[in-house]
Amino acid sequence: MMFRKNKTSTTCSVFFFIFGIILGVFSASRHDYSTYFGFDPFDNSSPGILFFFAHNIKVALLLWAGSITFGITTVLNLITNGFILGSAIKTTANQIGLKNTLLLILPHGIFEIPALVIAGVAGFKIPYELLRFALGKKNEIISEEDAKEFFKLVGISILLIFIAAIVEAKITLKIAEML
Repeated sequence: MMFRKNKTSTTCSVFFFIFGIILGVFSASRHDYSTYFGFDPFDNSSPGILFFFAHNIKVALLLWAGSITFGITTVLNLITNGFILGSAIKTTANQIGLKNTLLLILPHGIFEIPALVIAGVAGFKIPYELLRFALGKKNEIISEEDAKEFFKLVGISILLIFIAAIVEAKITLKIAEML
């Protein structure tokens, strides 16, 4: 129901993220694992839950900041993170195969990717409502309901980021060790 109310914001968030993935997959650049993951998943240093949570909360903060930058930081960060994912998929698939690449991404990506998209929806929420007000489609700039929806989206994205951090630290790193 919440995403139905935010259909335009959701569509924009998904579009820019997928656009970034496509750019990344078809980019000419090749990088090492640490460029994408913030660490080398085949290194035995094993970062913990807090490392992954803090990294992704920083990304989410930039996505949420779109609420005060009229969506600019949200657009840029959705494309950038999509690009990083797409490029990482291409690079790692060329090195270890697509199946192994998906084994490294999907366990935590099931939570992390929706978390980033939802953080993007939150980042677009306030600018969208301001635009609706400016176009005369609503009577108040930001309603209490708009603010509640924004904070619900932020809360959901934080929860998903936390779950993703647990999965990444406890499962993804174990898979990386097996590969």
